[in-house]
Amino acid sequence: MSSGLHPGFLTFRLDLASALLSERANAIYRERWGLDVRALRVLRLVCAEAGITPKTVSQRALIEKTLLSKTLAELEARGLIVRDTHAQDRRSIALSGTPEGLEVAQASAKVGADLEGELAAALTANERKTLDRLLEKLSDSLLNGAA
Repeated sequence: MSSGLHPGFLTFRLDLASALLSERANAIYRERWGLDVRALRVLRLVCAEAGITPKTVSQRALIEKTLLSKTLAELEARGLIVRDTHAQDRRSIALSGTPEGLEVAQASAKVGADLEGELAAALTANERKTLDRLLEKLSDSLLNGAA
């Protein structure tokens, strides 16, 4: 699909695809769990690594600290995560998923995988492998500051 507005800008096309995918996923996630893509991304990170710090979540999810703080507060208020003092660094906070949080994280990951499968159906297996490789290469380049 060519939007015609900025057909040559890779950043525009990536942003457009991301926005369309997030919009679709948000509709499903909000209906089932009352959470958006960002909140579920944070929940999955917390549930995947008990004791993870907010700083690590922020870095891995690429979420600014203030927005992360609001998201963590929402997840905690819903009983999906708990905060505790970090065992190794008593000045830090350790985050963990509750049993309900783990259940939501697992169920939403399955729905996310199904949505990704529907998206990938538009590509051949080779195209999907190439896309994954190229996106990883671009991300690595940007994270390493070489771009």
